[in-house]
Amino acid sequence: MRQRTLLIALAAVVLVAAAGIVVVLLPDEADAQGQPGTTISFAAAANALSEDAVERADQIRDWARIGLASHLGMDTARLRDALYDAFPIRDKGFADLARQSTGPGRALPNGDTLHLLVPEDDRTTAGLLLDQHRTDTGNDPERVQIHRYEVNGQTVDITDEDAKGANDFRAQNGYMSSKITTQDELDKFLATAKHLSTLEIRDDEVWAGGWNWPGPDITAEDVSVLQRAYSKDEQPAFSLDPPDETPTEQDVRAVLKNVDPLTVDELLAGEIDPMLIQAGVFEWVTPDELEAAGLPTDRTDLWSMLNVLQGHPLYNEARYEGGIAGTEVGMTLFYTDLIAKQWVDGVGDGVPTISGFVPDSKAETPPGHCATTPSAESGRLWFGQNDKAFSFTDDKALMGAQSTRLFSRSDGETGEVEPSYGFGRGLQWWDEHYRAVADYEAQYARLDQIMRWSGALEWLNSKKKKLPEVEPRNDLKFASWFQSRDDLKERSDIRPVEPPSAERESVLTKPSSAFKNCGFNRVRGGVSLGDGIARVGTGFNPDLPTPLKRAGPKDTSSTSDKITDVTVELTPQRERKIVDRTERALSNTNGTAEVRTTATGRDVIPLGELKVMQPTTQVRQLATSLKAENQRIDYRIDYQGNHFGTLVAEKIGSRTSLSWAKGAVHRMTKALQSIQRGKNLDDVFYSQNVNGQLKHRVGGKDDPWLTVTADGPAEGFTVRAGVPNEQGVTTHVLGNLGPRGPPSGEFMTLTKHTDGPPTAAFSDTQPTGSKYEVHTPDGHRAPLYLDENRITVPTGDPLLGHNGATEGAAMLRDIADVLAKPGETDGLLNAVRFGDVGAMIGKQDIFLAPSGHQWSTRVLEALNGDPAATMRITDGKAIHVDRSPLHRVNTQKQEMGELLNSPNTVFYVNESFAATLPTKDGPLAADALQQDITVTVREVTKENSQTVPADVQVHRNAEWLRVDTGPRTGTSTGLHIVITLQPSTTNTTSPASPRSPAARIVLICPENDDANGCGD
Repeated sequence: MRQRTLLIALAAVVLVAAAGIVVVLLPDEADAQGQPGTTISFAAAANALSEDAVERADQIRDWARIGLASHLGMDTARLRDALYDAFPIRDKGFADLARQSTGPGRALPNGDTLHLLVPEDDRTTAGLLLDQHRTDTGNDPERVQIHRYEVNGQTVDITDEDAKGANDFRAQNGYMSSKITTQDELDKFLATAKHLSTLEIRDDEVWAGGWNWPGPDITAEDVSVLQRAYSKDEQPAFSLDPPDETPTEQDVRAVLKNVDPLTVDELLAGEIDPMLIQAGVFEWVTPDELEAAGLPTDRTDLWSMLNVLQGHPLYNEARYEGGIAGTEVGMTLFYTDLIAKQWVDGVGDGVPTISGFVPDSKAETPPGHCATTPSAESGRLWFGQNDKAFSFTDDKALMGAQSTRLFSRSDGETGEVEPSYGFGRGLQWWDEHYRAVADYEAQYARLDQIMRWSGALEWLNSKKKKLPEVEPRNDLKFASWFQSRDDLKERSDIRPVEPPSAERESVLTKPSSAFKNCGFNRVRGGVSLGDGIARVGTGFNPDLPTPLKRAGPKDTSSTSDKITDVTVELTPQRERKIVDRTERALSNTNGTAEVRTTATGRDVIPLGELKVMQPTTQVRQLATSLKAENQRIDYRIDYQGNHFGTLVAEKIGSRTSLSWAKGAVHRMTKALQSIQRGKNLDDVFYSQNVNGQLKHRVGGKDDPWLTVTADGPAEGFTVRAGVPNEQGVTTHVLGNLGPRGPPSGEFMTLTKHTDGPPTAAFSDTQPTGSKYEVHTPDGHRAPLYLDENRITVPTGDPLLGHNGATEGAAMLRDIADVLAKPGETDGLLNAVRFGDVGAMIGKQDIFLAPSGHQWSTRVLEALNGDPAATMRITDGKAIHVDRSPLHRVNTQKQEMGELLNSPNTVFYVNESFAATLPTKDGPLAADALQQDITVTVREVTKENSQTVPADVQVHRNAEWLRVDTGPRTGTSTGLHIVITLQPSTTNTTSPASPRSPAARIVLICPENDDANGCGD
């Protein structure tokens, strides 16, 4: 089992939780002012959220950042610069093509201000984001503004704090800088600053900067160990490697020291049935059956015996490089390397129970990624420096948010190759969510700091400078070190062995639990520190405009119009070699920014749960187009030349609404995944038989259609799904996007089916049945005919026809079922969802708009919490009118201004009273109401909860108009310190637990309480 090991990024937050210390607010933070911000609604985008809770939470945070950009009124140019290496939707297939952020915070640069979106009571996340910005651009921004967020059902409440200078922000949140010229200065810095952020040379003296958050201890001995390695031009590293030589008989006996010697004799003589040993490894026989056959019941011993018979390595030897053997640095690297390999395989009693982490032995490989025949796969994993978290200049080394990456490679016929989906999935999750693992096991937080110090010291050595040194201890042995530590999460036996042929410390390889993967039974059984200067140096750092700067090596030909990220490795001859490229071409035309991304091909390309079928010689392509003006953002993404989807964010009043419209590729993905899960085609609008082959409509005007065929050669853009049989063995099907079939008549009739989407037929016969009229916001009207379960529309209609708009196709799929139910209600319209689109239906009229339009978005928001929502259209806007009953709680008199500052409250003003109040044009805004008048207030409750409250509430035969207010969270502006010392199970990177929607509703009447609907 070859692999190298780990070092990953995190720091302070980790150990705050580990120590059970929760700091709610520090004295330096007492001046943070809570201001009205915005409420971001993603009800109209929720269909695109992942079923995985962690990925879902990260997508919500990504969208909250885009909603914040709308709230701030960012223009196209600035937003493109901030997001040119990001995408509006998350997918595993996009992960290495973008900065797909994880964890609780998001950063948004806007001119001279860095906006930081962070949860309540979290200062470490903001510090990490600020460090990453400085690492990217080389300098701190002029100002930092914190925006606190809280997830509330399908909304995110954001409260804006006052902006402040970056230096002030750092000082108030625990940042410190110190000159390091003596041992005493180094000791003091290490004792206080647990999270290293920078090393600098100022006036020929070395200065260190970092955060005084709680965190793991890095000692002067650790620093000396690392520094001595670089001063000798050696790279400190660690790995567990199998021996090169065939084990001797004495080696076998040493490894099987717990097995009866007579059984070992029989094993060496070839007198034991290997199938019985294998049955024991796979747990197909009972311990009693094993004992009856004279075999051990311990699976690690059985695994070792099987390796003897199959000629596989029996143990792994510790290989220390750079003089770290016997040191505390070496012990940390040994532990984290060994335990990472075990935990990814689900081995040990400390396997993390972190939300989202699934050991490979318990995870299921999507059938589309399964091979049709069993195959063995071996390879290595290792942890190394994250190039995107380090930047080096002549006078400083800067460290960003996550200093360590986890890498994996598989063994191929001619060398190392890209790992399969199943081999690499647990490692990829760990790589993307390292902070969560470091929260769980403090040794990984310590490794992050070792990685930071190693990268900084490698740079310092290149400048012919050094820090004070002490003599480190170097006589530690891992087995005894492990036994002496009672603070480690993993406590199971590590199985140290001493075979005579081993020259270094050795441990047995432990087998995973037996598991099935793709229908086949399986059992699966280093750390490179800072090397950025050796690999990259300072030669991959083109001069880019500050807003476009990102840390990490780039092709030196990069300009503001084309930026190329590269991955650089050292050859055995110590020559630098570019092994991977991601090129982004940037343009801005007529107010719309485009970013076209092309990247090196891959053998394993996931898309959702499917596999993209294209040769490794073909580049991967994504393109985004973005337009931001008047607090509206339209953000489209295309994949391999086809529309994937479009996100729209628009701020109206204090609320910013998001919507997501699936394009042909996203809808294709959902359709194939439904087949893979044994269901009917989902997300297909309707189907058409073209020369005996079904084509399925999955997009809008001029978009390609989906064809599903048996496995075979891939043509054009093709994805693969798998359908497992009862034994779990997979049969593959292919989904391909191609041209639509031609229509053959003046009218298109769709017939509904219970086991799939409607099918289309064409004729020139005038339709019969009930006629409905479909209205759009721009005044277009289209006829629609319902005859039992058949819908007929004009084939060439630009809204509903065969090549019509997406919203028209989405409506046609389900409209027959909807029209079978009552429509208009007392002059109001019924709200209806058609996939990504919201519509309103009356007696004989249907009001339909594209996803992202206010009609559609407001309908979908209304349906969230009120499945029987009713609407009306006023001045061209969709209005949610809620007629559900209210129950009075109390009545009181209160001044308007004091009332409107109440936290977590929805306010409605009596319509007659509102007509007498001086207000501005537009929505009934809180700051436009007269603040010093006394009003009568009735607190009420309702049975249904809505994260986006109705625009109009009907109560006692009167209408009540909602007051538009920003989030009021009751943030204290006085000095407030709360320190809790107690065991803590808080995971700082787990998804925020949504709080219940605000239940407090108040109705506002004039002071004399005489308006219609007021009074008792």
